[in-house]
Amino acid sequence: MKRIELNDYPKDSIRVLLSGIPFFKEVSNLDSDQLKLLLKNSWLQEFTPGEEVIRRGTRDNVYYFILRGNLTVYPDDKDVHHRIVNHLGTGHVFGALSLLTNRPRTASLVSDKNGQSTLLFCTDFGVFGELADFSQVSLETKLCFYRLVVNHTRWKLELYRMEHSQHPLADKVKDVTLFVGQKGTQEELASLNSQASELADLLENWNDAFRSPGQFQITDDGLEMLNLIHSA
Repeated sequence: MKRIELNDYPKDSIRVLLSGIPFFKEVSNLDSDQLKLLLKNSWLQEFTPGEEVIRRGTRDNVYYFILRGNLTVYPDDKDVHHRIVNHLGTGHVFGALSLLTNRPRTASLVSDKNGQSTLLFCTDFGVFGELADFSQVSLETKLCFYRLVVNHTRWKLELYRMEHSQHPLADKVKDVTLFVGQKGTQEELASLNSQASELADLLENWNDAFRSPGQFQITDDGLEMLNLIHSA
């Protein structure tokens, strides 16, 4: 693994990279100072083919965006006896739901051994602090991130529901209550935090179901969807 500081990377190239990451693009439109703060806590990481990027069960505060290459996703670890769940390619983001809910990673990710090296844009979200701490990261920035993660996760669960409509978990996403109060408030943030926790529980249940032998006959579309649980 090679770490590359952003100061060592051309600034014009960084701007182009950030324009492809929805969260950073939105923050850049909201508050340039907040963007600078996040970039101070960001860097690039390059992994050689076959190198482990994340191991299931570990914890960190890092949000990842794939700039180049592919990652192979394994449900447990990179042992050859475990099946490959799927591949994440350029443009995928992952790690958000785990860091918001302070949970261990739910899968192992390895740089594709048959491809080129993988380049990731990484941001340490430890700077976010506690949920109600706005001394560094503003309420607006936190709301932006939580909304993106929660909405994306709900979309993932809808894909699972459509693919496996008869499974007992299929309609559980409807039990996660939406926020109906005033937008842009700490109350909305608290609701999004609660939703993220409930959605993470549901995603982990789906992950366990897919990991159990013989529970599903997965179609090509279903196999493609399996990567979604790990991009959160």
